[in-house]
Amino acid sequence: MNEHEKLRHRIDELDAELIALFEARMEVAGRIAEYKMENDIPVFDETREEQVICKNVGRLQDQSLEVYAASFFSHLMALSRKRQHENLKNYPLSHKL
Repeated sequence: MNEHEKLRHRIDELDAELIALFEARMEVAGRIAEYKMENDIPVFDETREEQVICKNVGRLQDQSLEVYAASFFSHLMALSRKRQHENLKNYPLSHKL
């Protein structure tokens, strides 16, 4: 296997880890949506999202990736919000009372 193939293989391994983490995060986001519905809390919390971005950007070892990490988490949370809204649309009416 040449260097290019090795690097592609490593990307494939990382992608597999990322997708597993993505699924786990989205599952928790679904549970959060349920909690928010039951407690009449809005899905979007700008302050919380800013905290999440800052906290995770602060974890970077390579600060030159700051703008990319901020964009990554911003997009990730947008997907999470979208999923939460979808979950709430399908939430049983008996739980909405």
